[in-house]
Formats: sequence, structure tokens, C-alpha cells
Amino acid sequence: MLFSPLRLSSRRPLAAALCLSLLPATIHAREVVITTTTHGIPHILAPDLEAAGYGAGYAYAAAGNACLLADALVTVRGERSLVFGPEAQVNLVAGRVSNLVSDSFFRAYLDDARLTIADPDADALIRGYAAGYNRFLAETDPQALPEACRGAAWVTPATPADLRRLLGERAIQAGGGRFVEAIATAAPPDTHPAPQAATDPLAPPPTLASNGYALGGDLTADGGGLLLGNPHFPWEGGLRFFALHVTVPGAIDVMGATLAPIPLPAIGFNARLAWTHTVSTSQRFVLHELRLVPGDPTAYLVDGVAEPMVPRDIAIPVRGTDGRVTTVTRRLWESRFGAVLAMPARGLPWTADTAWAITDPERSDSRLVAQWLRLGQAGSVAEGQAALVATRGTPWINTLMADAAGVAGYADLTGVPPVTDARAQACAPSARAAAISAAARITILAGDRAACAVPGLMPADRMPVRNSRKLFMNANDSYWLSDPEAPLTGLPAILGPTDVPQRLRTRMSARQLGELTGRPGPAIAPSDLEAMLFSERNLAADLALDAVLTGCAGQPDLAEACAVLTRWDRTSAPDARGAGLFRQLWRRLGADPGRSGGFWSVPFDPARPFDTPRAPDAHDKATADLLRGALRQAVADLRAAGLALDAPLSAFQQRNGIALRGGDDAEGMLDNLGLGPLGPGGFDATAPYGTSWVQLVHWRSLPDGTTAPVARGLLTYGQSADPASPLHTDQTRLYAAGRLFDLPFTAEQIAADPGLTQQVLDLPD
Repeated sequence: MLFSPLRLSSRRPLAAALCLSLLPATIHAREVVITTTTHGIPHILAPDLEAAGYGAGYAYAAAGNACLLADALVTVRGERSLVFGPEAQVNLVAGRVSNLVSDSFFRAYLDDARLTIADPDADALIRGYAAGYNRFLAETDPQALPEACRGAAWVTPATPADLRRLLGERAIQAGGGRFVEAIATAAPPDTHPAPQAATDPLAPPPTLASNGYALGGDLTADGGGLLLGNPHFPWEGGLRFFALHVTVPGAIDVMGATLAPIPLPAIGFNARLAWTHTVSTSQRFVLHELRLVPGDPTAYLVDGVAEPMVPRDIAIPVRGTDGRVTTVTRRLWESRFGAVLAMPARGLPWTADTAWAITDPERSDSRLVAQWLRLGQAGSVAEGQAALVATRGTPWINTLMADAAGVAGYADLTGVPPVTDARAQACAPSARAAAISAAARITILAGDRAACAVPGLMPADRMPVRNSRKLFMNANDSYWLSDPEAPLTGLPAILGPTDVPQRLRTRMSARQLGELTGRPGPAIAPSDLEAMLFSERNLAADLALDAVLTGCAGQPDLAEACAVLTRWDRTSAPDARGAGLFRQLWRRLGADPGRSGGFWSVPFDPARPFDTPRAPDAHDKATADLLRGALRQAVADLRAAGLALDAPLSAFQQRNGIALRGGDDAEGMLDNLGLGPLGPGGFDATAPYGTSWVQLVHWRSLPDGTTAPVARGLLTYGQSADPASPLHTDQTRLYAAGRLFDLPFTAEQIAADPGLTQQVLDLPD
């Protein structure tokens, strides 16, 4: 199907009875119907998948998000130096880098030939998305765009190839995307490489996390499945979720939230199945240690034979401060094992003897859209897991599922290289590289043997996949305890660690779910999980506050702080007095003490992973001094910020005039809200990350024997990235109050929505 700008009907409110008669009836082969319900959620009814993509691309841009997509396309085209100048910086998933570094990386690393979409249905969706986005641009005055790109010449139409590159960028975020600067600035030792910023590519991105809970029928009040999805993603930039509902009669009917330019829900539900994702700890890349040819740092030995690296000279258009455009050429390097990189600060420099290369299977992953299409079409956990196995298009995320029949499931079928423990041992690198590998928990293999190449993906039968009628959970620790009753073990080490301390958010998940499953009263209802998420309980306080209070007793300068913390209810609710003081204390203690052994009097016990380590030893002088010192620093910080020690948390975290709830990941908060440093007025809320899209799904039986989802949800920052839009803060107010809202899915539910409007996009003959 080919699309061109055509008539768009005006947005019009519809009476419920009229809309109910129109919803299924007005779909024709040459039009897309976009029915928008309260909070700006588009319900796209289309005759085929390409038309559905068209509606999705149009709706995303029309909601006030055109600037986000336009900016992302400038990035993946490698044109930021041309548009914004080479020295300006862009915030990527791995941190901030210069535009010149970003352009060098994306022009070299994303290969259009590798990103061709083989699945014809997925390809049609992307073609449609590009055309729908372009239609919005064609019929919108550039001066009417959001302020972020109003009148900007860099807002240009998208091609399907552009969108495939953006999908490629999404796929590599846990692989090569973590090493943008290390790849773009790698240079032989006889040259002068560009300096690298103080980012750590070996550390997982701090702003991507999630909670996911899938409950089977043995635990639920109605005997069906129950799922709570709670991804923790950035509130600003291109990783903002967008909620939508896509229906193509006879092909797909699915609702949820997605990331541009994916035209379908990436976390969602249908009439029989719901799923969510959490960021996986499995490794999506392998580093190879290259042994270089003496006297030639751009050649390496493979089975004793010299093999030259392949240089790639990348021409980058650059706009100077005087407006003139020149071309800068940067040379990047490739090996048979992948792109060459250098990280001197992490002990991985390019020397006369050694270089490093990254094997990144996600560099060729063009299956993302196909994956979420097949998940959206699945009708059970078994079918959903079969779709994951067949497609292998979830690049760096676990999948938790529940279905109407009462089955729950968990799978990590991410893009992991096929490194078994035997292969890792046989291809062990040098002792120095092995030490770095162990410290950073990454896989480094020898690169001097062809047998140590690891193309392709880990076979599905060697990865963690399980289902039952009980419980699965994940809060960004490994697969090990995703089934709390029956831990998973015996899998390759590259899939994640076992028998290690868990993050506090995992432990809080287990604690609160255990309270629900262990109570003598009724089985678990959806309202129980909603209340659990917004209970704002702080596990760090449960574990450590008593020791803090013991340590501050009898300290005159800490008397006020000690009294505030004594009265605190140990939650991060907006009205909690003492929550802000404790958070700053916990931050002052440094890295999450829950993952180290010396801080706690009860050490970690693999047999009791949800209950250990615990209880700082307040009678140990070193520990007591540490706690008192952190509390004194926190008190000074609050006073410098002009905040009372007993100020409610609402005084510490405000955004757009709205008091926010939630707390730090390191505090063990399920409702994770990551804010910046404490300063005047509270914690910096310029660019939060954390609770974003929330979906809570179960099912009801219909008279005809089918089922329909009963869903509640929330997009904490709203549907629009445009601060001038009413859709920018409307759901933030719901989040501040700790309330989800009903998500209309059936035609009757959509028609009954009080804020319903409808658009019709005519398509060409």
C-alpha cells in the first residue's frame, strides 16, 4: 500500500450511542479510524497492518511527540554535527557524548543492509508508520509544532530505512550501544585518540529498570491470570512510552504502551494474554582479546596467522559556528569478531600488543516489530513463549506473562551470544583480561583462535523459560529467583549470576508478594497488587533505620534528626515526614549497602536470599561512625537546600508544580522514582526516570464463552512530550495520588468513555 497526504476529518466528539454503532462499522479498506479516549489514548482501527502502522505513526506525532522522533532520526542518521554542531552533546542510553562521537558511531555501527526486515507483516507496519508520521508533518504548519522543534529545518520526513535504523539503535542499547565512545574513539597506539568522557560502559545503564509480576490461577481470586507491569524508564527523551490500542480485524487486537517507532504495544495485553518486560541481567555482548602482530597494531593473530583489521573511514558533515559546512573524517576499525574498541580507564587500552573487539548479536537484530506483532497475536502463555522462541526479537528484556486460563510464565530469550561455560573456559583470555571480566561481570574471550568466535544466539533450550499456575517476578536481578518457590540454576554464566545478594527492590518484591500469598484471607485480587505498588514501603528503612536510631541516640547535634526519623512511618508517600532526610542519608552511604557484606551484621545467605544480608551492627564502632557521619552529612545537605528536616516528601520532589511519590531504587522502592542530586527546592526533577507505564490486567468471561481483559493503567508523564499540551501532566496528577484508571478495550468500553473523540484518515485507492 502506498500512502500520500489526503483528507483528514476534523476531530469531533461523539455521543456514546453513536460511537458504539460506528466503532466496528466504519472501517473500510481505504481509511483508518482513530478513536481517542480520556488521557489521549488512541484506539486505531485499520483494515490491514500497513494502515495500522500509518495510524500509529500519525497518532504518536499528533499527540505532541513529533520533536522526539525527529531528534532521534537526526541521531541515527549521524547528522547531529551538521544540525547542532560537533561539540554539543547528546544524551544516549550509555551517557552523554559529543555529537561528533555520536555521528561517528551511528554512521559506522548501524548497517542498513543488516537491518532489512525480513518479516513482510513487520515491514508493512514500519512502512505505514513512516507514512503516517510524514502525513502529520505535511499537514502541520512547522510553526505549530511543539516549542522543542518549532520551525526547525531538521524536522524532515522519515523513510522506512530511517525507522529501521532507529529500531537498530533500540536493539543495541545493552550491547554496542553501551560502548559508543569506546568504539568511536578507538585508535592504534601510534595515533592520538580523542579523550573519553568519564562514563563506564561496563556498568549497566542506570535509567533502565522495571518490576514485573505474573500470577497464575492457583493464587488469584478468580482463578485466571493476573499481571502487573511496571517498567522504570526515563521521563524525558526518546525512551518515553506512548499508550495505544491497535485493531486490525482478523489479524490483531492489542493494547498497551510502546516506544517509537514500534507501531504496536511492546508491553501490552489482548483478549487472552498480557505480558510485560524487565531489563535482563544476561549479557548481550562478548569482548574478544586480540593478540596483535608484532610491529603492526592494526593486525591480529588468528590461529597463528596474521589478519588485518578493516578500517572504515567515516565522512561526517559538520556545521561550524560560522554556519559553514565542512566534512570531518573519522577512522573506525573492524575485526572478524566485531568492532574494535578501547577503554583505557577500565584497563582495556589499545596497545602495541593487545586490542579489543565486541561481538554484538543485536547489531543485526531487525526482528523487534515482528516480535511484538507475534506476541500481540498470541492467545496464551504457551503461544507467547513459542513466539519468543521462534522470533528471538526481545533484545535485552525478560518477559513475564499471564493468560486468561490462569497460566503464568517467565522467559529470558534475549540476544545473548552462545557462550556456554565450557566455551568460556576453553577460550579463556589472559589473566589480566580474566580479572577485568570477573570484576565487571562480563564475558571476555580469547581472540587469537577462530574457534572462539561466537556468532548467532544462545539456543532457546539453554535459556531460562518456565511457566506454572503460581508466581513469577523480576525486578532486574537475574533469572535465578524469578520463580521464588523453585529457583532456576545450572544455566550458562553469561545468562546472569546465581547465589549472589539481590537488589533491595527484588527483596521488597518478594517480601510484599510473600505477605499476600501467605495471608490466611482471600486469594490475590488486582486491587492487592495496585495497593502493593503504591504502598511506598521503604525496605532500606526496614533494614537499617533501627541501627541509625541506635547510633544517633545521645548525640546532641543529631537530636532533631533522630526525633524526625523516629516518628517517620518508613514510607516514601508524599506526606511522609522523614523520608527526604533518610533518602539523603542513604545516598550519603554511597553504593547500595545491600549488595556488600561488611555493612551488615547478618551476612548474605544463598539459602535465604530475600532476608539477607540485614541489620547493620550499630554496636560496631566503625559501622556506628559510618551511620552517624552519613546522617550528619544529610542534615547539612537539607539545611543547605533550605529544607526542614521534618518536611514532607512532597517538599523534596516536585515536577511541574506536582508533588511526586516514590523513591530511589537503592532504597528498595517498588515505585521507583529516580531523581537527581539534592539542591535548593529538593531533589532535581529535571530528568526523572522510574515508574512510567503501569498496567494491571486480568480477565472476565463473556456470555459467548470468550474472555475480555479488565485492565487498569497509567502513564506517569502523560502521552505528550510537549509541555504546553494538557496531555503532558494529566496523568502525573493521577500518579501523585497513587491512582490507576480503567483502560477501555472493548467497543462498549471505548464508546462509554466520556472524553471520546474520533478522526478518520482517508487512504488512497
